[in-house]
Amino acid sequence: MGYETIYIDMVFLVNFMMDLLLLSLVQMTLRRDSGWMRLCAGALAGAVWACLAVLMAMPQWMEWAGSLAAALMMTVLAFKVRRVKAAFFMSFFLLGLSFYLSGMVNLVYYHSGAGYYLQAGGVPSYILLPVIAIGSGLIWKAADWFWRYQSVQRQLFRVVLTCHGKSACLSGFVDTGNQLYEPYQGRPVHIAEEESLKDLLAGGQQFLYVPYHSVGNEAGLMKIFTAEEMILSGRQQVYRYEHPVIGLSPNRLNGQGRYQIILHPDILIHAGSHSQKAVPAEPVSCKH
Repeated sequence: MGYETIYIDMVFLVNFMMDLLLLSLVQMTLRRDSGWMRLCAGALAGAVWACLAVLMAMPQWMEWAGSLAAALMMTVLAFKVRRVKAAFFMSFFLLGLSFYLSGMVNLVYYHSGAGYYLQAGGVPSYILLPVIAIGSGLIWKAADWFWRYQSVQRQLFRVVLTCHGKSACLSGFVDTGNQLYEPYQGRPVHIAEEESLKDLLAGGQQFLYVPYHSVGNEAGLMKIFTAEEMILSGRQQVYRYEHPVIGLSPNRLNGQGRYQIILHPDILIHAGSHSQKAVPAEPVSCKH
């Protein structure tokens, strides 16, 4: 009968580092306040549980229950969670991140030559660290995009449209329901109240018409034009878009008058075609 040598200090160290990484990802993705001491305390609890799971023979259900209890302890220590519902949510989120990173490692280990060479001893085990780093980077980018998206969705922008030397200052709102693109070059269309732009368009403007549909209007044609530029001012940053496509609505967009232009959600992506390239800009005043 063969025996496998297990170095409990390495089990503790590896699990401590992985738990610290996972807790840091939870902190970044959920934007929770914490410090390195609290994160290390949570990682310590996870590492102790990992050592106990290795040393003690226990049935499968007890391992699952113990993992959930360890996740609860880790989140409580790391983030001082007081509400039971929040503690369970963060614990399941932590376990989900753990399964995600484990799945990426297993994918590379079992479905590439890495597993064979690791078992043969020809390749050191830390070759899998880039896989963990890539997986963590994807989580961070997804969280960054999500929170940026949420912050944009919840705020109004000051929008300055410029055309033929004239400017119009509007309040704008990003609406994911606006999925209108002009069919000629595939550029996104921002929808503005026609009444709000009457002075801007007084000098004459060439218009095109694009088909659209909305609630209560199965099919119709919307008048659009291309402005020279659009300055978008948020809470923290100001961006300039060249040649934005503006659609004109004959009706008010908001009953309370909170905004006069519905911005296309593509503005969340500060890259893309030449017409949607966003560059940092300085705040501008409205010219009438």
